[in-house]
Amino acid sequence: MTGRTTLTICRTCRPEGAPSEGEPPGAALGRAAHAIVARRALEGRIETRAIACLSACSRSCAASVSAPGKFAYVIGGLDPSDADALVTFALRHAEAVDGVPPWRERPEKIRKNTVARVPPPGAEHALLEEIAEEIAVNPDR
Repeated sequence: MTGRTTLTICRTCRPEGAPSEGEPPGAALGRAAHAIVARRALEGRIETRAIACLSACSRSCAASVSAPGKFAYVIGGLDPSDADALVTFALRHAEAVDGVPPWRERPEKIRKNTVARVPPPGAEHALLEEIAEEIAVNPDR
């Protein structure tokens, strides 16, 4: 597939119990991830973006990793110190033809905090299957 992997980080994320004043941890995570991408010269492969809300508030701080025609991921339970793991995962995503990096190549923090893996629209993939049309129904219910 063509196109860069996009790493989108919720800039308003504040985990429960985090101070309400000062910079949100999500914004700090985004700045840290962006700095790592620049330092590792990955701008041609990974684009960093911020979003006002990723709607994963119960799992903040949250980020998404996506690219055209590839599976996308939502990862939660992050903090600014996880920026390197997040960028490493985004790089593994960019390297995977389908966006599904091998399990062991994903940083542990990412493996343990993946909220969702979303297939690209219309994808044909071994992870996807048709839903059976006939469902056993109990007439007594």
